[in-house]
Amino acid sequence: MGALTIGKANSLEKGLQDGWTRATFVLRKDYLSKLKAVFCWERKKMKEVIDEALGTYLKGEKIKSKLKEKMR
Repeated sequence: MGALTIGKANSLEKGLQDGWTRATFVLRKDYLSKLKAVFCWERKKMKEVIDEALGTYLKGEKIKSKLKEKMR
C-alpha cells in the first residue's frame, strides 16, 4: 500500500470534512445487499452505516499492540 499525502491537497479528501478520506473496497455481494437494506430501513447514508459498523468493530481494539505482535 502506498503512502497518501496528508492534508486537504489530497484529492481523496477534497470536499470532505476533516478526518475523512475516500477509499475503495472489495466486499461480498451478499454483504453489500444487506448493507443497502440497512441504509433504506434506517434512512441513513452508506457512509454513516459503514462508519457505525467499523466504529463498533474497532471499539476498544488495541491496534498498535496487535501490529507489533504480528511484526515479530
